[in-house]
Amino acid sequence: MKLSSALFLASIATASAFAPSPVNPRTASSLNVVLNKVTGQSPLDPSVIDKYDKLSFPDGKILAEYVWVDAEGNTRSKTRTLTPDKAEAVENLPKWNFDGSSTGQAPGDDSEVILRPCAIYKDPFRPRADGLANILVMCDTWTPSGEALETNSRAYAVKTFEGHEDEVVWFGMEQEFTLFNLDERTP
Repeated sequence: MKLSSALFLASIATASAFAPSPVNPRTASSLNVVLNKVTGQSPLDPSVIDKYDKLSFPDGKILAEYVWVDAEGNTRSKTRTLTPDKAEAVENLPKWNFDGSSTGQAPGDDSEVILRPCAIYKDPFRPRADGLANILVMCDTWTPSGEALETNSRAYAVKTFEGHEDEVVWFGMEQEFTLFNLDERTP
């Protein structure tokens, strides 16, 4: 789920010149069309997509999609399985890690990056009928020693505002994520 609104739209416009020939719309899902335009990857076999779409969710567990911003300003994510009680508050969610050398956020010899959850949202991409809700977890990125990465602009904003709680803020800093539908037009 590597999406960034401006880069995503720009990549669609520029990728069309390099994209392979269009796929048959009767046999291609909208995911295939986007992958084909944006990445030049071959279409996925619809029978494979159907196979994985039909898999049931784990009983008594939810899927938590941890989302963060990489060194290029694109969004990255990875999924973990949790018990539903973890999704009740950000403080309940575990920190997680990833190899930052693959996202341009850490050198290869010291590449561990820690994901600290900041906000939770109901996952609109993986709805469930069993009363549980999968979640999207917006995260900040940190070193194992607790230092914010250079690309972690929220940490800089929090540090700037510390000690000034009695003052009126004239502007706000926030991480924004825009996730587009596969129709390439609507968020």
